[in-house]
Amino acid sequence: MRFLRVCRLAWRGPAFLLLTLAAWLPLFVLKPLLAGRRYPIWRQVRSGIMRRWGRACLATLGCRITVRGAPPVSPCLLVSNHISYIDILVLAAHSPARFVSKAEIADWPLAGTVCRTVDILFVDRGRRRDVTRVGEQIAEALEAGDPVILFPEGTSTPGDAVATLKPSLLAPAAAGQLPVHWAVLRYETPADEDPAFLSVAWWGDMPMTPHAPELLKLSRIDAELEFGAEPFRHANRKELASLLRERMAVAFRPMVSSEKAAASVGDRRFP
Repeated sequence: MRFLRVCRLAWRGPAFLLLTLAAWLPLFVLKPLLAGRRYPIWRQVRSGIMRRWGRACLATLGCRITVRGAPPVSPCLLVSNHISYIDILVLAAHSPARFVSKAEIADWPLAGTVCRTVDILFVDRGRRRDVTRVGEQIAEALEAGDPVILFPEGTSTPGDAVATLKPSLLAPAAAGQLPVHWAVLRYETPADEDPAFLSVAWWGDMPMTPHAPELLKLSRIDAELEFGAEPFRHANRKELASLLRERMAVAFRPMVSSEKAAASVGDRRFP
């Protein structure tokens, strides 16, 4: 068992890196040639490569996905709960879009460069002016025909519930009374592996290392992705956030109880 886990880490880590580089290099080369054009070739190329990258990486991780509902048609604003960094892979595989991400990722080695190439929108939620700036970028992206994916909980959770949605980045949709679509994600692991709320979910003060290497060692991950049937509209961003969260909470099936998640904070995964 231990030997198999080490073998998975040994080949999955390099494979994931190679897949990411293979997806990024064509985008890096083509972006200066296509991104400034009025016709949507860049958007189509970017979406197609991101979809294939997401699916290839998930296959490498041994991740099987059950999808319920249909992804929204672009351009759209899609909000989702946030559990793990692999949420991006799952959503990119089925609804490739421009993600909104926390500002510090822009400075990460390699990851920051890749994210900028695929037009990730970075936001520093601690600065009101920056939230306003990114809100304007979201509005511009939607007007240009780009789909945008937002994690409005503001942080990742152990999968115990859908947290309160922060309404600030929903302001452009509220102002224009644009339809906002929703999705919910959850994960499971086999009975003989660590539970998904510890091995897949990345939350609290968990450091990326050793979390990511341990995730790569898992024999299998079962992911569930559900898209909402109908979008929501509301002129008030707070009411819009409340409506979305209420419906997402109904659709979401918890991975763990809040009590059990809180009791696990003393686990070795936390510093």
